[in-house]
Amino acid sequence: TVILSLQKSGTTIAQNYVFNDPDGDGALNPSVDSIIIEKAALYNATITLLNTTVSPADTISKEVLEEGIDHQFFYQSTPNTILSSFVYNDIDENGKPIGLSFGINTSNTIGTGILKIILRHQPNKTATGVSSGDITNANGETDVEVDFPIRLF
Repeated sequence: TVILSLQKSGTTIAQNYVFNDPDGDGALNPSVDSIIIEKAALYNATITLLNTTVSPADTISKEVLEEGIDHQFFYQSTPNTILSSFVYNDIDENGKPIGLSFGINTSNTIGTGILKIILRHQPNKTATGVSSGDITNANGETDVEVDFPIRLF
């Protein structure tokens, strides 16, 4: 389960959007919430990862934070004009981004698209562009890849 919590800058209310795949690679289809947020705005975001196949649910994001040097989230929007930028708000012990906490700037126009969130295990954080969020040279293994439908109003 991936919980994306978004809080518009200057407000105190957070909205949660959930991707849930109860059996992982099994036969059940995942469910995913659609993100509906304002255009021309800054959102503070956090990600919570849960393993809900065990009881009680295990908070995997704690492990990601503890092993920050071995993990990095990447964010992509399609079309790339719907979200104008992403900013990492957390770093590992080497000063490189993790991405459990980040900022999103939305574009100045209404529209729809996809927000893709990817968690890489053991990315090459020193490769060109990786620390600024470009996954091209990251390598490593994909632990999580989720597509959230998004609509700006």
